[in-house]
Amino acid sequence: MKNNYLLLVTNDTSVSKLKEESNVTFLFPMNGFTVGFSKTFFLEEITVDHAFIFVNRIFNSKEIDAFKEFIRSLPKNIEGIVFDDIGVLQVLNTIPNHLTKILFLNHFNCNYKSINTYLEYVDSVLISTDITEEEVGEILDYAKKPLVLYTFGYVNIMYSRRYLITNYNEHFKKDVSSVSNLTNDLKQSFKIVENEYGTVIYTGEPFNGLSYRGKANVLYYFINSLFLSDEEIVEIIHSDTNLEEKYPYRYLSDKDTIVRIKERNL
Repeated sequence: MKNNYLLLVTNDTSVSKLKEESNVTFLFPMNGFTVGFSKTFFLEEITVDHAFIFVNRIFNSKEIDAFKEFIRSLPKNIEGIVFDDIGVLQVLNTIPNHLTKILFLNHFNCNYKSINTYLEYVDSVLISTDITEEEVGEILDYAKKPLVLYTFGYVNIMYSRRYLITNYNEHFKKDVSSVSNLTNDLKQSFKIVENEYGTVIYTGEPFNGLSYRGKANVLYYFINSLFLSDEEIVEIIHSDTNLEEKYPYRYLSDKDTIVRIKERNL
């Protein structure tokens, strides 16, 4: 069975190295419409065919108006959009377009009933990483349309419209980079990215869902290349194994979805 990957790209070189791969569709975080990326793309930079665009900001009324003009200007090589603001869907429903619409709500989309409701309005939904493999299987069995599985990459666990790194630097007189590693008082590590639209905190290790490959009723296997090297991306796409020794992190337990943070030593 052929695995069709939807690759969220964060640099130009990975596109150059993989553009001949017939089973890779490139997803570009768009300049002005995404948060959590240090590198975003303008439309004129996207030259590959069958490209998708990524829009993950929560918009106000003025920004929705700007997004309407953006949609009207899309070139023909843009074939799909991945988004999480329902306001984006309202725009897409009012402006004629040919886009494949994929709803990505980070930590929602956890059961087939709610997913099937969304599928009445969009072409596909990206399943949450916050559930077990057994629950993923149940959703795929009962979903009315093929879905998208988060298959590899660092997971967005928090989005703030505040400038958390900038404010930290100002308050504590520090000089922390806008792309940094964060360690809390439990010695848990995270990655953090701030741009002009806010701050996103990611897991400290990449989620490895490569075991999902080969499942039925899947439109795309989603890979987030943020913080990954080109060599790592190529290895992941070409690997016949699940690379569990190299990337053991599954985000949540294979069996339990309720995670208890260990108590602090007072």
